[in-house]
Amino acid sequence: MDIAQVARRSGVAAHTLRYYEKKGLISATRGAGGRRYFSAAVEEQLALIALGQAGGLSLDEIGSMLTPDQTHPT
Repeated sequence: MDIAQVARRSGVAAHTLRYYEKKGLISATRGAGGRRYFSAAVEEQLALIALGQAGGLSLDEIGSMLTPDQTHPT
């Protein structure tokens, strides 16, 4: 899906999607001309981000949960 489709389906503004991508919360591939394309999984990721925000978590906290640091010992 391109960024306009994701924005329309999720209700998240395109500028917010670009910000989430910059912060590493979601990822996109680039097509011809540099257009962003997202997988269908982005909708689930956006739902998790919204849930975290509703729970009072910061984007940094949400990001650490979505992409845990692999260097920490278990």
